[in-house]
Parts: sequence; structure tokens; C-alpha cells
Amino acid sequence: MTLSQIKKSYGAETILSGITMQIEPGEKAGLIGPNGSGKTTLLKIITGEIEPDEGALHMARGAKIGYLSQEPPAIPQGTLRSHLEHPLRHILALKDEIAALEEKISASAEEDGSPLEEHLERYAGLTSRFEEGGGYQVESKLTGVARGLGFSEDDFNRDISGFSGGEKTRARLAGLLLQDLDLLMLDEPTNFLDLSALEWLEKYLRDLHCALLVVSHDRFFLDRVVSRIFALQGGRVKSYNGNYSAYQQQLEQERLSSERDYQRQQLLRAREERLVREAKADERSKRQARSRQKRLEKLEPVEGPARRDQGFKLGLGYTGRSGQQVIIFDGVKKEFSASENDLDQTGAGAGGSVTAPQNKLLFKDLSFEIRWGDRIALVGPNGSGKSTLLKLISGAIKPTAGKVRLGPSVRVLYFDQEQEQLVPRHNLIETITSASDFDIKQARNHLGRYLFRGDDVFKQVGDLSGGEKSRLALARLALSSGNCLLMDEPTSHLDLPALEGLEEVLAGYPGTLIIVSHDRYFLKGLANRVFEMDRGNLRIHNRSFDEYLELKEKSAAGNGNKSEDKQEEKRRRQEEHRRRQAEEKKLRRIKDEQARLEQRISETEDEIARLEDLLSDPSRYGDHTALAGLGAELEKARSDLFKLMQQWEETAGKLE
Repeated sequence: MTLSQIKKSYGAETILSGITMQIEPGEKAGLIGPNGSGKTTLLKIITGEIEPDEGALHMARGAKIGYLSQEPPAIPQGTLRSHLEHPLRHILALKDEIAALEEKISASAEEDGSPLEEHLERYAGLTSRFEEGGGYQVESKLTGVARGLGFSEDDFNRDISGFSGGEKTRARLAGLLLQDLDLLMLDEPTNFLDLSALEWLEKYLRDLHCALLVVSHDRFFLDRVVSRIFALQGGRVKSYNGNYSAYQQQLEQERLSSERDYQRQQLLRAREERLVREAKADERSKRQARSRQKRLEKLEPVEGPARRDQGFKLGLGYTGRSGQQVIIFDGVKKEFSASENDLDQTGAGAGGSVTAPQNKLLFKDLSFEIRWGDRIALVGPNGSGKSTLLKLISGAIKPTAGKVRLGPSVRVLYFDQEQEQLVPRHNLIETITSASDFDIKQARNHLGRYLFRGDDVFKQVGDLSGGEKSRLALARLALSSGNCLLMDEPTSHLDLPALEGLEEVLAGYPGTLIIVSHDRYFLKGLANRVFEMDRGNLRIHNRSFDEYLELKEKSAAGNGNKSEDKQEEKRRRQEEHRRRQAEEKKLRRIKDEQARLEQRISETEDEIARLEDLLSDPSRYGDHTALAGLGAELEKARSDLFKLMQQWEETAGKLE
């Protein structure tokens, strides 16, 4: 796929400007950029859903594209199994045809004059096609993808219409992964996946033969899956080889290089301008000053290094240190009973007994202690009870049995991923003023720190995007003070600058911290303990999140061929290191050449000035032969200077 000079505007706002990029067969690429930078628009242009204002899209002939959008997917009615079988229908049709033919062959063997030979020949052709199409693995592939994305055997016969939004997205993703595609495009595929599903998806995508273009704010996911980053900002895109971490390193190198070039030019400009100002009144000095002035006018300005936009910065009120004991769970059980309405309906049937809905037990006999300064990553599959645990600590819900106690002076701040404290019909100003003693001006100023400006503050909460709701919830959280911070999926819908800003604030938070998140990159530098919940059990790892991930990888390595994956990852890292070294060596050579040219330019300018002085010396006016020789030398020196300046400009262009 190739995009050439793609431009897209909405009214007076240009979203994409001169986008040029290419994806090779089998290439795995990540598309990143701030919210609103045009990532989804670009994907929709590739699918043909949106037409660009200018530019061209070229796709390989017959290329098949799959696209997972962020919008709630439209999936046909039916069970999960029927949805997953749809991409494999050509193989399943062959299977049915083979089964029908087997019956014909069996019947033909008992009849005289039947076309047995014709049936056998057709049977051989069908079974060959079935085998080549992976027909014997189709069932294991289907169930493997479904289980990998978190579906159970019981889910296969459930009607998709009854699925939650997250389940529908996972079902749509599973259907795409089962298709035979040339280009798979995924827009934030990790939003509804737990850690085990994320790890499975990473391996599946790495092994996938088709090309991949994925939009994601999950930096750990990008590190594991992609080998190229397309960074979209300001309507333009720039390509970087390597994964997200390699992109960050290159970005930092660019920033440092840009800063050095900018400082060097500023010094050069200041020196030249000073020499022009301080030029003497004699003719030679005037000529040199005019020459320097012309060079200054021709000098292409180097832009100063752009400051990285960290977006908003969360301000958290802190009430001071609590006691050593912060949270104590003593034999805690939590069970959710069926709703009263459901119970009424089950008993209302006419005649016969109806089975009442079963209670859902999340966990029992949970006993542990969280102490001052603990920074806990709370992980586990979806539905394992992580959010429930936070709600028990916050006091939003009560345990079925056992006790949850807070230590002396503990003040809890709770970020709820469901954002239930936000009222959809309220606008942003009302949301802040109702939770504080701010007047309208103060509320506007507070919202401005979270990137809500102008008329945005009068939007209704119900009309906000996911990222805007997350920012508003954080703005509301900042109105309160505490020393024990509970955060349930705080990174959902935040773009990378906002994520990095949030990381910085939480890294410096002086109190106790408990975070539920699927973003492993986010958790890496924050947690010193890991609470892992799964099927009603809680395992406590008194180690950092990095060490926890290493432990999991070592454990998994004993059950499969993880060593091969590690070798491949090591090979990729070595290859990436060699490539970066080669690029750095090339960059050093170019810079050395530029410094050499600058030295020669300076020497040639001095030689020109010397020759001009000799030619203007009245004592030499009678020696025509000597003057002619000096004139020829001056002409050659000027010609050499012109060539040197051309070479310098070419070298500068290579650096750009």
C-alpha cells in the first residue's frame, strides 16, 4: 500500500497534509500521534470509507484489507461460533462437500454401473484443496483464536446481540484474525483485552503473514509487535525504523541533533553579525562585511528543537503521611446476588419450577495488608474482581463477609474507570463547580489545565469522547486531597503525551498507590508489588512489575518453545542495534565532512581577502604581469569558494 501526498481538511481545519507513506507485504507498522491528529481519518482513507481532498492511494491488485475500528462494530445476528465460522466458510463448505461425496462413494460401491471412478477422482481433488487450505486445522484455529481473546467454550453458543461492547469488539477482532488478508488495520485493539489476551495477541500478530498497521497507545504492545513507527503530528507523518522504544531513542537523537545545529547556527549568526557591526571603515573591511552580510541572508534558518507536548499535567492534593498500616483485608468475601427484578421474573412462570439465577462469587477469605508507600499493580483477567477490590477499599460497596479496614489518617482518592461520578446531562463547568467551591472563572481556569478551552467547557459530559471523559474525570479527581490513590484503568483513551504526563505525576506521588491497568509500559516504572487476581485467588508478588513480567516469561518458557521466541527477539534487537550503529556512523561521517568544508571555506575566504588586499596595493599597479597572476588566483579562489559552498549545502541537506 502506498499513500502519496494525501491531504484532508474539514472546513478550515487541515487534518492531514502531504501524507506520504508505504507499507510492504508482511510489514508490521504502528501509527501513533496525539488524539485528534488524524490517525483514524487516515485509516478510513485507506479503507475507502473517506475520500481524500488531494493525493493518491495505491493498493496492490486484489489486496484484501481488514479493519477493526473504534466505533461499536456492526456484527450480524447469530452465535459467536457462526460469526467465527463465516471467514472460514469456503473451507467448511469443502468439508460438507467432502462428507456428502463420501456418502455417494459408499453408495456407489454397492451399485453396478455407478460413477465410482468419477466420484473418487473428485474426492481426491476436494481433499487436496481442503488440506492445502488448512482444513484439518480449521477447528483448532477457530477455538485457539477465540480462547486467546478471552472467550470460553460456553460463549460459542451465546448470541452476539447479548454481548457487551467489549465482547463485541473482541468478537470482531477474532473474525478478522481468521480471515486471509493482505493488510490488517487495527484501531486501538488492546482497549478491551486483559494481560493474558494481550500476550496471546502479540504473539499471534508477530507470526501473522499479512501486513499490519496498528493504532495503539499501548507502548509495550508496540514494542512487542511492530518494526516500524509512523508518527503523525501537525498533519504530517514521519517514518522511523524499529519498535516504539527505538522510535523514542531516535526522537531523542533528533532533538539533541536539532539543538546542537540550532545552537551552532545561532553562534555562527551572532559571530557574523558582530563582525559586520564592528567592521572598520577601510575598503577591505567593508568588502568583508558585505560578503558576510550576503552569507547571512542566504543562510537557511535552523528551527530550534520542538518541545515535546506533555499535554495536561495532573495536580493531586496530598494530605500528608498516614500510619504504617493503610488497608487491611480480613477474611473478605464478595458475592453478587441476582437482581431483585430477575428473581421476580423467574418465579412468575405459570406452572412448573424455574431455576433461579445463580449468585456470582468473585472471591472469599481474602486476607492481606497494604502498608504506607506501597505501589501496587493490580492485574488479572477481565471479570476477576479487580475493580470490585478497589470499590471495597473506597467504600463504594460493602463485602459480603469479612472486614475491610483503613488505617489511621488514611484518606482515599478513587478514580473510577466507569466514571460514574460524571453526570451525562451536566456540562463541564457544572461538573467542576458541583464538586468544588470554584466560581465559573476558576472552573474555566482549572479545566484549561486539562486542555478544555473556549466553548469546550459548555459541552455536555454525554457528548465527550472517551479521551475527553478521562481528562475530565482526572480534573475532577484533582479537586480532592488524599494520601491513598486508587486508579482503575486511568490510561484508557489517553494519548501518548497525556500518558507520559500521568506517569510523571504518579512516579512522584508520595502516598500509597494502587493501580488497575492493562498498560504494561505504564506499570513498569511505578509498581513495587504486584497483586495478581485469577479465578477467585489472589497471589501477591513482592517484586517490581518488571521482575513480575520476567518471572511470568520464565515460567511460560518451561511450557513451550519460548526460547525460540527469545532467540528471535534477541536477533531482532541485534539487527536493530547494528542498523542504528550504521546510521550513527554515517551521520558522524557527514558531520565530519561538514566541519572540514567549513574550515576550508574559512581558509578560502581568508585567501580571497589576502588577494584582494594585494590587488588594491598601489605599489603593485605598474607590474601588470604580477597583477594578472593575482587576478587569476583571485578568480580561482572565488570559484573554489562557490564549489565549497555548494558542497556544504549538499552536506547540510543530507543531515536534514
